[in-house]
Amino acid sequence: MPPLAEIRWRSPIRVASMRRLIPTLSIALAVALVSGCGTNSDDKGASAPSAAPATSKLEPVAAVKQGMDRSLAGQLAMEASVKAGNQSITLNGKMDPAARMFHITGKAPEPLEARLIGDAAYLKSESLEGEKPWMKLDLTKLKPNSALRQSFDMKAQTGIIGGIVSAQEVGEGRYTGVADLGKAAEAASTDAGMRDGLESSAKLAKDPTAIPFEATLDAEGHLTALSYTVATKSIGDLVTEMRMSDFGKPVTVEAPPASETEAASAEMYKYF
Repeated sequence: MPPLAEIRWRSPIRVASMRRLIPTLSIALAVALVSGCGTNSDDKGASAPSAAPATSKLEPVAAVKQGMDRSLAGQLAMEASVKAGNQSITLNGKMDPAARMFHITGKAPEPLEARLIGDAAYLKSESLEGEKPWMKLDLTKLKPNSALRQSFDMKAQTGIIGGIVSAQEVGEGRYTGVADLGKAAEAASTDAGMRDGLESSAKLAKDPTAIPFEATLDAEGHLTALSYTVATKSIGDLVTEMRMSDFGKPVTVEAPPASETEAASAEMYKYF
């Protein structure tokens, strides 16, 4: 996840505004799936979002990792926030990773909205400064290493969950523990865009090997809440919190009205 400090880009011209939006959306969408599929859980049952918990209780590290796999195996709703000093991102969204449908609204710090339907991404933000409220992007036209394309790759997000090194249950379904950003980066896919972000976060952290986290699992083994704090060298504590719910509830995402949408120009694709 890129540092929150990258949110603020200052320039009145349109190109600079688009560039400012890229890290904002990258952070926002990465937070939405901060610890997605691909945590390499050995539990094959983790792909079933509504499956009953295993008869034998998992040890804490495995329970948290499997909990995230279980949560993101199907449709869900989420709330998330990232705070650093007086800067913050707040998000609300719903998604269906298998169907590649995604809808998120929030402030980062300006209002933003993003929708994904297959390979069509729709973005709405003052930073775009287009003739119409919405801009439509064809993700297949983006470069493989595009930050925006990687942000929409729901199978690629691995986040800190892949770097958990210790955990303990402190109450029914409540866990605390420590994650290592270096190990998380090693566990991240090399072509998913998250490895570079995690490595950048590790450089920013005072102690990247000891990132404290708290997690909550429900009775079905879904991870319903996750929070962690990265103490940084320059911008204070970077605090991330997220909650997930509505597992398995059908998700529908509609494209914005055609009259309010304009296709991204060839020039715009250069910056995404």
